[in-house]
This record gives sequence, structure tokens and C-alpha cells, in this order.
Amino acid sequence: MFNFNLSLFIIVMKKVFRSTALLFLCTTMYAQDISQTMSMNLQNVTLKEFFKNLEAQTSFSVVYRDIILSENPDVVVSASNRPLKDILSQVLEKHGLSYKVSNKTIVIVKAEAQAPVKQRKTKKISGVITDETGLPVAGANIVVKGTTNGTISDMDGNFSLEAAPGEMLEISYIGFLPMEVKIDNKNTFDILMKEDAQGLDEVVVIGYGTVKKRDLTGSVSSVKSEDLSLAVAPSVAHALQGKAAGLVISQNSAQPGGGLNIQVRGLGTEIGGSSPLYVVDGFPIVELDQPSTTNERMDAGTQSVLNFINPADIESIEVLKDASATAIYGSRAANGVVLITTKRGKEGRTVVSYSGSYSIQQYTDNYDVYNLKEWMNAMNTATWDLWMYENNVYPYGDRTLQEAIDSPKNGLAYKLSFTDKQIAAAGEGTDWLDLITRNGSVQQHNVSVQGGGKTTNFMMSLNYYDNRGIIKNSGMKRYSAKINVDQVINKYFKTGVNITASRIDNDNTQLGAAEYEKSGMIRAAVQMNPNIPAQDEDGNYPVNPQLPTQPNPASLLLNTDKGLMDRILANAYVTYEPIKDLVFKFSMGMDRAHQSRKTYMPKETLHGGLSDGIATISENDSEKYLIETTGSYMKEFNRNHRINAVVGWSAEFNKDYYVSAGNNGFITDAFLWNSLQSGEGTKQVGSGGSENKIYSAFARVGYTFMDRYLLTATFRADGASVFARNRKWGYFPSVALAWNMAEEPFMEPARSVVSMLKPRVSYGTVGNAGGVGDNAFAAYYAQLAYNKQDNSPQTGVFLGRLENPDLKWETTKEFNVGLDFALFDGRIGGTFEFFERRITDLLTFKPLNTYHDLTLVAANIGTTGGRGFEFTLNTKNIVTKDFSWFSDITFSRVKNWWVEHTTDWKPSVYEGDHDPMRAIYSRKAIGIMQEGDEAPAAQPDLRPGQLIIEDLNGYLRDPETGDPVVRNGRFVLTGKPDGQIDDADMRLIGTADPGFTIGFNNTFRYKGFDLNFNFYGSFDRRMMDPTRMAYGVNAWGMAQYGYNGLRSLDDRWLPDKPSTKNPSSFFAGSTYGYGDWFYEDAWYIRLQNITLGYTIPSTVTTRKVFQNMRFHFDVNNVCVFTPYGGLDPETDSYAASYPNARTFTFGVDIKF
Repeated sequence: MFNFNLSLFIIVMKKVFRSTALLFLCTTMYAQDISQTMSMNLQNVTLKEFFKNLEAQTSFSVVYRDIILSENPDVVVSASNRPLKDILSQVLEKHGLSYKVSNKTIVIVKAEAQAPVKQRKTKKISGVITDETGLPVAGANIVVKGTTNGTISDMDGNFSLEAAPGEMLEISYIGFLPMEVKIDNKNTFDILMKEDAQGLDEVVVIGYGTVKKRDLTGSVSSVKSEDLSLAVAPSVAHALQGKAAGLVISQNSAQPGGGLNIQVRGLGTEIGGSSPLYVVDGFPIVELDQPSTTNERMDAGTQSVLNFINPADIESIEVLKDASATAIYGSRAANGVVLITTKRGKEGRTVVSYSGSYSIQQYTDNYDVYNLKEWMNAMNTATWDLWMYENNVYPYGDRTLQEAIDSPKNGLAYKLSFTDKQIAAAGEGTDWLDLITRNGSVQQHNVSVQGGGKTTNFMMSLNYYDNRGIIKNSGMKRYSAKINVDQVINKYFKTGVNITASRIDNDNTQLGAAEYEKSGMIRAAVQMNPNIPAQDEDGNYPVNPQLPTQPNPASLLLNTDKGLMDRILANAYVTYEPIKDLVFKFSMGMDRAHQSRKTYMPKETLHGGLSDGIATISENDSEKYLIETTGSYMKEFNRNHRINAVVGWSAEFNKDYYVSAGNNGFITDAFLWNSLQSGEGTKQVGSGGSENKIYSAFARVGYTFMDRYLLTATFRADGASVFARNRKWGYFPSVALAWNMAEEPFMEPARSVVSMLKPRVSYGTVGNAGGVGDNAFAAYYAQLAYNKQDNSPQTGVFLGRLENPDLKWETTKEFNVGLDFALFDGRIGGTFEFFERRITDLLTFKPLNTYHDLTLVAANIGTTGGRGFEFTLNTKNIVTKDFSWFSDITFSRVKNWWVEHTTDWKPSVYEGDHDPMRAIYSRKAIGIMQEGDEAPAAQPDLRPGQLIIEDLNGYLRDPETGDPVVRNGRFVLTGKPDGQIDDADMRLIGTADPGFTIGFNNTFRYKGFDLNFNFYGSFDRRMMDPTRMAYGVNAWGMAQYGYNGLRSLDDRWLPDKPSTKNPSSFFAGSTYGYGDWFYEDAWYIRLQNITLGYTIPSTVTTRKVFQNMRFHFDVNNVCVFTPYGGLDPETDSYAASYPNARTFTFGVDIKF
């Protein structure tokens, strides 16, 4: 599976990048020592300013980790050609400090009394410092306790110094727990440093900046890449399920790279768009799907918005949820913001990384269809049952069987479909699902190089991802490359560039919910009966003679559908720091994508044959450009006051163009889509485009007092060209307050238990323009028309869209209360969130009177409300030297409902003023009418086997006319049965939105082994199984058209086999409907992933070849716990959808 020489690759890469690092060091450093002379003139500066001045004039770096420096400006230096060591001694002795020199680093330490060296019997010791993953820790501070004798670790984590047996080494580094190691008789030490458990100073990315976790005032969920299982995921979004409270992710297709429905805190809008804003390294990206074609039978399914990004390139993901956190993004933040930060170069040794994996995707036949003999028997039963029903034979009617035989309907006597002899002689038949499916596979390879020095940091990566789907002809390949460089020009200027280039190749199979001539391949395979051969003796593809419009599933494998997307995401920046703490930043970037889709339906297919081949080509170009200028100021005053402010301006330009062409009537299939002009059929050509822009100004001020009291205020103004003249600008403010109670003096007795306790509150406004489309202006199009007088063809101009000059932003106002806590030095931590919001001026299409040329216009139509609760709990259950167990739990519950409708809203009688969004209404089915039962009074013509609907309600009627009474524009209901089944008996039974979701993640580590498993669940859901409704409850299609069916048809009601659970095939023939009978509880808990890994212990010998090597075995989509009887409650969005596969993966991760 790995088809290159790994050993040769390791040797070459190590030599190349070590040579590069050596060249870099040689060109940026020059020989100096501590005895060099220098001149310096400083008056009343702080120690930090003194050290910065020293670094600027020499090649030395100054390290003072774990040393609290005085902030007093009391350093005075007036030296001319004095030795550096004398200047250092003069300044440091005054402050009780000393120093140690190691290579080109001056380590500042506390000056403490020590025994004379001559009294110590010292020896030279050495060692290597690594983290828990086996990577070296460069720059760690190693000091002999109680002395000034110390050093720092080099880029490989190595160190050496003189020390005496019995002394203690103090080792410290930012982000790790400080530790002590006693010197014994050994001369070599392997030291493992552990990350700081509290993580309160962890940096979290927010819009246009970063902030420490302890200083957050808004609602933000942060997920690090190491917490995600990325071995198989085509995009990082697929791995985020259950990782962040309030982030609900569900697959709408299980095809390779399939699309996702991603919502932050639910969906409270109509057409305003449901997706969050995605920002990659500060650049808001465009959501793209594959282009459509002029051949509407070729449905390519959906694709995830983040497929173009290599998951291995991602450093962290932050989900901004409340209005305080999102308001900095203004008009596009109503559905939340997902910030994606990719990996960048770091100061230290150059690290070369490789990760590779190979996966098998297992197809399990969950479509429980009949085999040939079963189908033949089922056909006999279905046709006889249909004949009896249509001829009103008892119990379906009042005729006797003999009367029906003597006088059949339309004179058509019953004819048995298959004799017992034919059934006995039947062979295996055609297994259509086996014909179109296979075991899939996924392989991917990642190579990255990361490193840097004092002035230059860089990161480069390459990725190859290949997923062969479990449905033949389905697949996705990704090729991506990334490079970023950060360069310090001088003490004032810094610049950087980030470029990601990717290509995605899609092999599309025909998908979708359509049937008959537009049937997707899977639906065609479920529906086609096994008595039809895949090919006849002449190589032709037979069709169902009872339904000749349905294509042969095997012939659909001959279709060719190729998608391609080339995308470049690039941005560059320059920062200017004229004075300390004030930074100006200018950045510009682009997101350009070229997409093409080419399809060909050959003559061997049903409709390709009718059209002599059908070819199409579609191309889309999407361009997005961003120019941004910000100024940020961070300053601490007198240790009690801290300000973090940013102000900025941005301009965003969007351009989209498309062209499509199609033809048919080709002399041969050999040219595919490469000779459109040679087709003699109906040529189809189309093109179009749109442009829009957004200008924005924004500001945020954060103020912290005494590390306890926090205030954040944000404001953004957006002007969008998509809105008409009266409503171009929108304004979005927010404010947030937080109180870090754990820092209060009265909390001192509980400090050992409570590390952080921070209540916070926020209120803000954000916007949404997602439903406007290209713009809100009037639009026209040209089209061929015919002159009424002489019927001659002429091209005319038609109105395509009405202008609404007062159309305005959808506005979300949100109130959020939260509590962040950490207990027992971070062993237990988490967040509680409660929010309530109102969305006003909802964007939707309002119907007009039918006599208008256009019957819809974009409009603002009402107000919705939302309320939710979120909970996140992170625990470090067990932490010992060799064993650890960490757990994460997330919980989210969201409800959205209507608050106010427009005055011209015309509700159905069963709709309430404050019903939930995406409400489900239905009549109540209470049973199946059995043979001999009397028909209910409200359903006098109900037949046995059909569903009884409860008479729940009725209209108040005028006693004179009998017409329903109307008051205030609404029909009046009595609340009592009225002997009729109508809309008055409809009731609210739920919503299509999930009630609540959970995530439960566990990680175990024992020495070199690690075990991780993730659960994700969605609850309070009801749905009908679309495949069962099409093929598992009704045999009418089998009897009429020769369909195949699911084996669950055997359980339906029949005159000789009555049922109280499953109605007859003719339940839909009732004029009263079937109510809620087929709705199922569709909650589920999915064991998403199990990963078992082993990291080879790092030793002096292994480090000569690699720094870290880990092997892992993963199982994805392990199992689902659910009462739902269909294929998958998450992906069953239509009948015969793409099945979810179980995936087994083996992989390796290596760092050199």
C-alpha cells in the first residue's frame, strides 16, 4: 500500500533539511562571546527593555523563564567599549539575578549562595528532553537547583552540563509542568516533560486576534487537531461531530466526500442560509458544490465545504457561538463562525513528518430486498391482492369472489404471474445491489516540513487522498500543497504569506431521490426485479417490460460523470510596530476556484439510446478577493489594567461565472464530451455571472481589571451591494462582561480546589443576508418566444426577478449567560451556556397574486425565537506516570419557534402562531380496520386493512349555511369531534430538528499505547423511513409495475393474514390519509470511532533515525444504537440513499 522506499526517503529528507538548517544558521549568526566589548547608553528602562536592547546589539538570545522581572524602570547603563559580561553583572546583581551562557543563549537565573566549585565533586552529565509524544523539547531551561549553573536544550532536546551526584536538576518550559530530577550515578538522562494540566493560559483564536482562555468573555468552543480522528475523514468537518457543544453536524450523503449539514445553535431562519461562516487563517471562504449540468438525470449528490483543505494541515478549530464572539464578523455571523487555523512554522529544529494510512470500507447489504424465488412468490401474492381490491372482492368490498370471476373489472380475468413449476426452476436471478457495489478503500499520504529560527519560520506540506466508494463509479481524490512563511524584516516590520492549492477529482455515480427515468443508481438497483438479466445474450441491457421508462441499473455504470475543482487560497500580510504594543497589519488574499463537470450518457443506456448519446460540459469560476487593514493595541498599566483593542477596515469582492453546454445525437460514444459540435441533436448553451461586494468597518475593545473583571465591546458596520438602495448598510454591536471569581481574595481558601470560576454575560446583534441570492434588484433574461400574430420565433426580454427596494438584513439579537470553571488544577473543567435569541425580518420569498408575471418576491416576513442550553465537561480522570484517562462530554439542546408572522400570513387551520420551526403536522392514526369491523362514522368508506384516523376536532359551523366560522382571519375550532376527518384533525407532532445532541469522547494512554473512542448521539427525532415507505409497506408498485420490494412486505395486512401493525398495500388509497402511523423514533447513538495506537519508545538509538513513530488501527462508523428501522437515521434523507460504510484503517505517523 506504500509504494515507495521509506528508508531512502528518510535519509534524503534528513540530509536536505539539516543542510538547509545549517545554511540558515550560518547566514544569520556570527561569532561573538561574552567577553566582547560593546557600547550601550540606557536611561531608566525596565529589565525587559534592557534585554531587548542587548539582543538587538548582539547575536545572543536572553532566556528568563520562571523569573518574574521587575517592571520598575530603574536600569541605567552608560558604557563605552566595556565587556558584555561586566555590563550584565552590573545590571543583574542589583536585582538579585545572575546568568549562565550556553551556546548563544544567556540564561537568567536567581542569584543564590552556592558552595564553592572546588568543594563539589562534579561530573559531566547529558540528556535529552522530550514531550509525551516523543518529540524533543527545544529551549527548555535546565538549572542545578540552588546554583546559577544551567543551560538550555538544543533543537534536538539535548543538553549537557557539570553537576554533582545528589544535586537536583530543575527543568522548566512554557506550557509544561516544571519538574525536578535527582542526579545519581548515571551520566545520561532521558527526561519526559508533561503538558500543564490546567490549560487556563491556552491561547484561543477569536476574530481578528487571540486571547487567553481565562480571559474569554464570549461563547467559544476550541478543538485542537490532536483531539480529532483524521485518518479517514475526507474533511475536518467529518471529524468534528460531538467535539463542540452547540455544533450540530449531520451527513446528508455518505458518498465519498459527501455533504454535511452544519449548524451552530440550530437554525432559526427560513431561506436566510443555515451554514456558519468559515474563516480559514483569517480569510472567509466560499462554499462550493459541483456544478449542475443540462442533463438533469445526472445527479452528483453533495460535497463537504471543507474537502479542499488537508485535515493534517489544521492546528485548531474555534467555533464562535454567541453574538459577542461573532459580532466582529457582522452581517454573515448569524449562524455562527467556524475559525480554522492551519499549522505554521515554529522556531526550533526542522521537523519532517510523514503520515500515511490505508482503509477498507466494508459494504453491508442493509437493503433487505427479495431474491428471485421470494420475489416470484411475492408477485403472485401482490397481483392477486390487487385484483381482489380493484374488483371489490370481500373483505375489500361487497362482491363475492365468484361474482368477480364472472364479471371482472374491465373484463380482465386474474392471471397468475408465476406457476409453482416456474418458481421451482428459477435460478439465482440478478443481485442488482451486488452488481453496483463493492468494498471501498481509502488511502492517504501526508508529508510536511516545519521549522524556523529567530527571523524566519516556515511550513510546507503535501497531501494525497484517494477514496474509492462502496458504490461503483463513486470516488474522490484530493491533491493538495501548502506553504507558509513568516519573516521578521527588522524590529518594526514582519511579513508572511500563506498559500494552499488543491485539486479535487470526483467520480460521480448517479444519485438522488428521483425514480423512473431519473432514478439514481441505488434506487434503480433496489427497485429492479431480480427476474431481469443485467445483460442479454446480445450484450444489450434489458429494461423492465412493465416499466420501460426505468433504466437498467447495470447500464448506469456505463455513464461517465467527472468533476474537477482546482482551488487556490492565498493571503499575505505585513505588520508594522512603530512603538511597543501598537501593531498595524495590512493583509490581502484571494480564494479562486475553477470547477468543471463533464458527463456522458452512452447509447447503451435507456435514455442515452433514445437520444443517441447525451454529452454535457459545465464550468464555474468563483473568485473572492479580500483587502483588510487593522490596528491593534495591547497594553498593561500598573499591573492592574490591561487593554486589548483592534480596529479595522475591509473590502471584499465576489465574482461568479458559469457556462454550460450540452448536445446529443452523436454518431459514436467514443468521443464522450470531447466533440459537442458533432452532435446532431438539440444543442443547449447557457452562461451567466454575478458580482457583489461588501465594505466593512469594525472595532473591538477588551478591558481587564486586576485579572478579575473583564469587559469586551464590539461593533461592525457592513455595507453590501446585494441589497437595494434603501437598505445597504447594517450595524452590529455587542458587549460582554465576565468576572474571574477565582482570583478574588475571598476565594483564597478554595484556591486548591477552584482553579477558575468565571461567570459571564453577553448581548449582541449579528446579521444574515444568505437568502438574498445574487442581489435584491430587478433582473431580466432573454429567451426565445413566439409572435402571437404569425407565430414566428423571436427573442424577447423577460422579467426574471422583482426588486424589493426595502429588503433588509435578517437580524439576530442574542443574549448569552455562561459559566467557565476548572477544578483541582484543571483535572475537571467545563462550561455551562444558556442563550436566548430573536431573529427579526426573516428573509423568504413571499407569494404574489397569480395574475402577475412573477408569483414570488424576496421579502422580510416575521420573527422567530430560539433558546438553548449547552454543557461541556472535560475531565482528567486518572493521570499517573504510565497511565492516563481523559474524558470529554458535550451536550446541546436548542429549540426554535415562531414569534411573529406578517400581517398577511394565511395559516392553515392547524398551524399555531408560535409553532416550532420546521414543524411536522399529521392526523392521528389509531389502528387498522379489520375484517368484520364497522367503519368509523367519520370514515364511512374505509376498507379493511386501511388506517383508522381519530376524529379529534371540528370546525365551528354557521347553523344556517353550514360553512365554517371565521374570526380574525382564522377558522374557529370546537375542540370536539365533528364526525368528519379533515384539516381540523391535523395536529402538531414535532419538528424535523433534533431536540438535543451529545458527544462522549475518551482517551486512554498506557506507556506507549493509546486508545480512543468517540460517541455521538442525536435525540428527540421522528422521521419516516423513506426506503420502507417506497418499497417496504406497499406492494402496489410490485403488482402494477413489477418492482422488487423489501422483505418487510411479508408483514403487511392481507385478507388471509391480517395484521395490527402493518396496513394493507392500499392504505394510501384511503381519502383520509395514513396520519402518523409510519413515523418512527429516530434517535441514535453512534460509536463513531475506535483508535488503538502504539508509539515506539524514544531512545538514543531510535532518535538517530526518527524522533517519533506511532502506528494506529482505527474503526470508523463502528455501530449505531437506534430504534429506527431504516438504513441509517442520519443519512436517510431520501429513498435508497448512499449507504454509510464501516471503515477499517491502518496507519503510521513518523517525525524525523
